[in-house]
Amino acid sequence: MLINDSSSIAVEVPVWLYERSLDMRMSGHIDIVQVRRGRVYILDYKPDAEKENEDRVVSQLYWYPTGLSFRTRIPLNYFRCGWFDDNVFFEFDPNRVKIFD
Repeated sequence: MLINDSSSIAVEVPVWLYERSLDMRMSGHIDIVQVRRGRVYILDYKPDAEKENEDRVVSQLYWYPTGLSFRTRIPLNYFRCGWFDDNVFFEFDPNRVKIFD
């Protein structure tokens, strides 16, 4: 896939975050990182993407760009997230996610 893909810049990227004010820790890996149209895309492969619980996936993926934004100092508004399988692709803007009310 990557040999003919000029957008993908990394696969299986480890990411971790410790949010001191929330005493929250997160670690995981990002399946694919792409740069397209001036945005950094965080993509996660889910075998049955259409059957996934959207709230669960969004809350999982939200923390990946948050961690990368913190580590790289790239503002969060430059990130987009998505999950996919062989048939479907879902995308969201992490800036519009409300984790805590």
